[in-house]
Amino acid sequence: MRRVALLCVHFTRNLAFYREGMEDGKLIRDNPFWRTVNFNFFDQSILEWCKLFADKKGKHYWENIVRNKSDFELDLLTTLSIDRNEFDSYSDEMRKCRDKFIAHLDSEMEDYRPFMDKALESVMYYYHYVYLHENEENNYPDFPKDLRVFYKDCQKLAKSEYKT
Repeated sequence: MRRVALLCVHFTRNLAFYREGMEDGKLIRDNPFWRTVNFNFFDQSILEWCKLFADKKGKHYWENIVRNKSDFELDLLTTLSIDRNEFDSYSDEMRKCRDKFIAHLDSEMEDYRPFMDKALESVMYYYHYVYLHENEENNYPDFPKDLRVFYKDCQKLAKSEYKT
């Protein structure tokens, strides 16, 4: 359970850092160091999301963690305003990015970066759910209570770093 929370926190931090490094679709600081740093943040967020939502045999995949799968899934889909087929398609997009561009550099000529709003909302939902419903052992005393607040704090930190 603790590692699920850790993956959610890492995803959230990496996505906030990545997004703050971009402005109007372009890097704020575009030199080899910052380009590498910024896109590593993105890549890591994809990897973490896939552990939570795309790797069905993985230890941290939501169906292998939550006890009440039907309630979790229904609330997740409601939170994202999509149905199961749309979520499966989104998951396929995330896996494509991971498999074709991050884990393996296949023959595709153009980079593929999925839109990340649904990824962020799904991770925030997962974290909140396990924090409330799967936390009998109080596994998270040193973790953020609210990932939305944590995300905003990470944005502020990244903004100050990118502008120095």
